[in-house]
Amino acid sequence: MKLSRFAIFKPISTIMIALSLVVMGFISLFKLPLEYLPSVTFPVLFVSIRYPSSSPEEIERFITRPIEEILGTMPGIENMGSTSNASSSTIRLEFAMDADMDLVGIHLRDRLDQVRADLPEDVDYIGIKSFDTEDIPALEYTVSWLGEDPEDLIAFYNQHLLPRLQRLDGVASVELRGLQQKDLLVEVDQRAMTAHKLDFRTINRALRRNNINISAGYVTDGDRRFAVRSVGEFETVDQIRNLPIRPNLALSDVAAVTYDYPPARRFDRLDGIPSLYLSVHKSSTANMVDVCKRARAELVRINEEVGKDKFRMLLVRDQSTDVIASITSLSHSAIMGGLLAVIAIFIFLRNFRSTLIIGSAIPISALTVFLIMYFLRQSGADITLNLISMMGLMVAIGMLVDPAVVALENIFRKCFDEGQSATQAALEGSEEIGLPVLAATLTTVCVFVPVIFVTDSGTSLFMRQFSVTVVVSVIASFCVALSLIPLAASRAFDKGGQTFDRVLKSIFVLAASIGVGAYIYYTDFSKIDYGDMWDAFASTIAGLPLFAKIGFPAAIALVIFLYFRYRAIGARALYARVVANTLHYRWATLSVACVLLFLGNHIYGKIEQEPFRYQPTRAIRLTVEMPRTYDLAQASNTFKIAEDILIPLKEELDIEAIATKFNTGNRQGKRNALLTIYLTPAEESKLTTDEVQYRIIALLPKDIPGVRFRPRGGKSGGTAGVGVELKGRKQEILEVLAEDIEMSMQGMPGVHEIETSLETGMEEIRVVVNRERAQRYGISPRDIATNIASALGSRGASHFKTPHGELDITVQLREEDRANLEQLKTTEFESDKGGMVTFSSLADFNLIQGPNAISREDRLPTLTVFASTEQKAVFSVGQIMKARMEDVPLPEGYTYQMDRRFKSMDAKRDQDFETMIFALILIYIIMASLFESYVHPLTIMFCIFFAFIGVALGLYTFKIAMDSNAKYGLLVLFGIVVNNGIVLVDHINRYRKQGLVRRDAIIRGGQDRLRPIMMTATTTIIGLMPLVIPMLFGHAEGTARRWGPIGLVVVSGLSISTILTLVLLPTMYSLMDDLSQFAKRVVAVARAR
Repeated sequence: MKLSRFAIFKPISTIMIALSLVVMGFISLFKLPLEYLPSVTFPVLFVSIRYPSSSPEEIERFITRPIEEILGTMPGIENMGSTSNASSSTIRLEFAMDADMDLVGIHLRDRLDQVRADLPEDVDYIGIKSFDTEDIPALEYTVSWLGEDPEDLIAFYNQHLLPRLQRLDGVASVELRGLQQKDLLVEVDQRAMTAHKLDFRTINRALRRNNINISAGYVTDGDRRFAVRSVGEFETVDQIRNLPIRPNLALSDVAAVTYDYPPARRFDRLDGIPSLYLSVHKSSTANMVDVCKRARAELVRINEEVGKDKFRMLLVRDQSTDVIASITSLSHSAIMGGLLAVIAIFIFLRNFRSTLIIGSAIPISALTVFLIMYFLRQSGADITLNLISMMGLMVAIGMLVDPAVVALENIFRKCFDEGQSATQAALEGSEEIGLPVLAATLTTVCVFVPVIFVTDSGTSLFMRQFSVTVVVSVIASFCVALSLIPLAASRAFDKGGQTFDRVLKSIFVLAASIGVGAYIYYTDFSKIDYGDMWDAFASTIAGLPLFAKIGFPAAIALVIFLYFRYRAIGARALYARVVANTLHYRWATLSVACVLLFLGNHIYGKIEQEPFRYQPTRAIRLTVEMPRTYDLAQASNTFKIAEDILIPLKEELDIEAIATKFNTGNRQGKRNALLTIYLTPAEESKLTTDEVQYRIIALLPKDIPGVRFRPRGGKSGGTAGVGVELKGRKQEILEVLAEDIEMSMQGMPGVHEIETSLETGMEEIRVVVNRERAQRYGISPRDIATNIASALGSRGASHFKTPHGELDITVQLREEDRANLEQLKTTEFESDKGGMVTFSSLADFNLIQGPNAISREDRLPTLTVFASTEQKAVFSVGQIMKARMEDVPLPEGYTYQMDRRFKSMDAKRDQDFETMIFALILIYIIMASLFESYVHPLTIMFCIFFAFIGVALGLYTFKIAMDSNAKYGLLVLFGIVVNNGIVLVDHINRYRKQGLVRRDAIIRGGQDRLRPIMMTATTTIIGLMPLVIPMLFGHAEGTARRWGPIGLVVVSGLSISTILTLVLLPTMYSLMDDLSQFAKRVVAVARAR
């Protein structure tokens, strides 16, 4: 090819270009931002509306439905759901993956502005929230303030902590949650209010009218112009106390005005100590590691200045350490994989200079990748150094040398076996393999085209950077193989230097031995079960299922026997005999291939399917169900029991910290109780997250009446389970259907518990206004509702500005005046027609029990039947539930659908299948174009079926699920397994064009390509070993467990495929060639007629 000729005859220019790429790539490496995950904005928006002291039915009727009606017609919306509870409404809007979320946000705000007039007047908050990976805090702390005055903490936060952190470069926001604020309460004496013939409307009106600043316009005085502003806002609490309600009547005459901390309704504790939650968010363009480093250092300085006796911090999560640990682990694996690949090349070639030439392709190609990533980022692509992109480079390490191996091996053979000069061998050898190497590169690249340009799932948004990194790596390695490799070979393969080469060999072997020894020494192999390891090695790495049956010692004996039996013959001669026999018994060979494919398909059917990769976080979150009558002290005692059990076992259970949270629901009666156990990092832990969770649940008390500790799931929307959503017009019918389906689903295999989302709320008093009586007094139902809300202090009457922010002025009856229902009924307020009237004379008070929340999907009420199960069984259980629901008769107008998680899984599985089919079609198109043949690409495609056998065997042997990451491994595998077939078939065709008969061309072509095929397969397999081995025999969780399936799929598939390609593909080639000749004869006969 022209590229090789230019490199060989323009050596200085080529070297300067290579040096430029290396230098710029090295610089680019430090200029690329370091992130934990790629920045991805998901096409989901949440609209939140606060409306305290209400009921789910009221919020659904007056808030949720009007908003749903106007938002449901927004362009591009795919799904809409809502949840209405006693204090708020949350509406979820899902859009297409390619939606412009900035434009969607503008349209959403316009629609909300239009519907605002239809909502209750006292709706005080409508919020819009999106979900972006940038929303994940960079730093998370729990902090404890040990000072005596809580007011000091507020001042410390506002005056020191917040400004000092926000002025740091790269910090976007700082949030301190759980900070208790003072309340400004106006507690009305019911007797005094009655004596002065007042009601709450009068008091609220006075507070609003006397607490306002108004811009009055402008006034001109000569040549000067002034803005006029009427200032009337409250500045002190005494101004509120002395506020005149009527002539000679101040607010303090009928009410006590207090500015103090309210009674506690919640608590947060860390290891039994009261705590708050501090989070630091970085800006989108800032470097994660730099921001976290600066913020940590500043917090340490602040802590030292204030004193640890007052302010104590515990770091809960630092994304920068996750970034550094994950990328360091992948970098070490990549370096070790590259070193092992170079050692494998040296073992095959036994020539130091050849090994050095190929080894240089890895750093040159890798640095070129960083340079291209930097250019892509500068051109607008949002690409960074993150866990995903580094994983792509890790997977590509073993593939970086493949084109170089094929090129150098061909040059090596022509120079040393055929006796050509170094320059001639470099020129002819590189030109000879130019087409197959180009085909191999393009097939590897094309399998990622569907991921980069077609798929539109959330997972694909993450994996695009993985795909881009692999594609760029492969293209860079192709360019290096056809430029620098021929250049280096033409200069290095001279006839002298044998003595020097022997010295370098000895140095290389010594250095490699020291390096591998150091890696083994510093790697924690304490958890490896060597018996399992040898069996696994024998069955999967060696690629022979027989090894797993006869055991490792017998397998080793067999290998030794075969080695000494055929050592004298040589590998090439032995391979020629094997191929000759397969060609002689073609139909028997074909039958063996069919049996192997059948067995592979049978084994694959037993592998668990897990469309989404589940990576447990090192934290266990348990929902604590408590009776609604529990007050703060009872809840605290319950958590104290759990803390007393778990804190002494922290070291044994790998627990780092225990956090407890309880919230009474801010007057709504809804209990929010959560127990969170933070675990030590996976690399420092002896136990998996699931193992710790099972042990903790077994330890926690089960004999406390009404109290239950359970993993977050089921109704709370956790990860381990799947649900069926029932939709229809009437809630009552949905409740009956849900209960029937719940009963019918009992006893399903793999299911721990069946439950429904139907949950009764707290008992409520429903005030039914007698409209006739209310109209007689000139009072509207809204006036009655407003006065009741004011009496109970559930709505703010006005506002009051403090140095720490703005808070509501809450008007309510004294606690002793609202202790029971009878007192509320006898509360009086002023009639518009004069005189006072009590609530009981205008309305009936009924005690009922309503729902805790109302869920809707696509503007219809929804109930969910949820099955709790193991994470790995979610999809299979969902399929069973879906099949059972097909037989459930539903009334007309009522439908069911699987929950969003299962639908996403199902869609992801279909999308993965379409992606793989698309990739296979692209592979065939590229090979057909390059070979100018319809038949030879079909022959080579058999390599993929051979690889499928290895994938099934590898996953089944190690009990690894076929998850989303394993399917990305399949894509990688599809792109590289055909490379062996391309190299082999191209060489066979080349010999046939030179005049050899087909049988001899097949045998000789196979002999010539035996070494490069084994070398490329071995370098790829060994290059991925540092990724696979830790997953199988190391820590149960962490980076290796997350990404190991990709490596395992490639290793097991390529192992089997390489052997079967060398043995069976020659037979397939001859059969397909006969089929092609037969087809040509049939066409010729047809044309002759």
